[in-house]
Amino acid sequence: MDFDFTEDQKLLQSTAKDFAEKVIAPNIERMRKDRRIPKEVFDGLAKMGFLGMAIPEKYGGMGMDAVSTGIVAEQIARADPTASIPVLFLVDNAWSYLISKYGNPEVFSGILQKVARGSLITGIGSTESGHGSDVAGIDTVAVKKGDEYIVNGEKSFISLVRDIKEIGGGYVTVVKTDPKAGARGISLLYIPYSEEIEIGYLEEMGREGSSWGTLRFNDLHVPAKYLIGQENRGFNIVHEGFEFARGLISVISASMALKSIENGAAYMKQRKAFGNSIATFEGLQFQLADDVAKMEAALNFAYKALWIYDQEQRYGKYSRFQVSKMIAMAKLISTTWGFDAVNDAMQWQGAYGYSKDCPEEWALRGIRSFQLAEGSREIMKIIIARETLGKEFIK
Repeated sequence: MDFDFTEDQKLLQSTAKDFAEKVIAPNIERMRKDRRIPKEVFDGLAKMGFLGMAIPEKYGGMGMDAVSTGIVAEQIARADPTASIPVLFLVDNAWSYLISKYGNPEVFSGILQKVARGSLITGIGSTESGHGSDVAGIDTVAVKKGDEYIVNGEKSFISLVRDIKEIGGGYVTVVKTDPKAGARGISLLYIPYSEEIEIGYLEEMGREGSSWGTLRFNDLHVPAKYLIGQENRGFNIVHEGFEFARGLISVISASMALKSIENGAAYMKQRKAFGNSIATFEGLQFQLADDVAKMEAALNFAYKALWIYDQEQRYGKYSRFQVSKMIAMAKLISTTWGFDAVNDAMQWQGAYGYSKDCPEEWALRGIRSFQLAEGSREIMKIIIARETLGKEFIK
């Protein structure tokens, strides 16, 4: 069993780290002030090939596997404690990959090429005001008429709404094409942004550089060619995208927490109390040790989950349910332990840790979002319990 990255992955890691330190990190303060991702950061991500990097090479992408995508996500997360740029990265990569796998090549090749160049962004339109993790319960309906679908409904708490409006792109959108069939009546449509879509903006608790909002479809005409996969088979397909996104969130959360621990440890060393560095206090040392052990374990587990995702996607090894369970475990522990570790790092820094100038204060709000995004902690527990006990015990 080899836990090491390949030589190509090590080079990718070094390249991503250099980019994150030189381009992303210096722009975080400006991003927080302007509340948008700086153009040079977005352009840099595109130039490096980090947007849509899982898109196959035949469409102009890098064709990277999930583990390699996670390697880049880790470095981006270390550089951006607000989690804003990681959100752009994980959403664009997970859902453009799903399009490349299930979309009609003749229809989507041009779109995927533009995503890989950074001239379009891919988003996900799933959540509704009354339906988050309950994908089968959504109210958005798409009725097929001739060679198009007529879509009505509203999506809420959607990431990248301003970015997609300004740059261009579209959403992998979950719709009901057979409202009476439950999960068996769910389909996926790629809905390009247009002025016919009503956009509303919401303010997030954190992730200052990211945009968040609502999408309203009123008799929106969408070409039937934008169907992703088969009609009424979208429920199973969409979870492959969720699992890729959850795996990336696991790496991102663990990486953000480990960076916060480093910052907190550095503060401990230079901060004195009662004549000694507070790093000499055994109580803080033990807390630090617990956090380091947990987050190193969480990061390694996240990579294992992405590796299993790759094995299933590329080679047909492992079942869909095995992948779901592993990804759910990784997301559960990384976001739960990660939040606690960041909170500890804030505590070590005293009053400064509570200030808006402290990166750990930004990270706490950012990582909190990942306890909800792409499936809540409670849903992760249901998945784990279901695959451990059996479906018959889950109501």
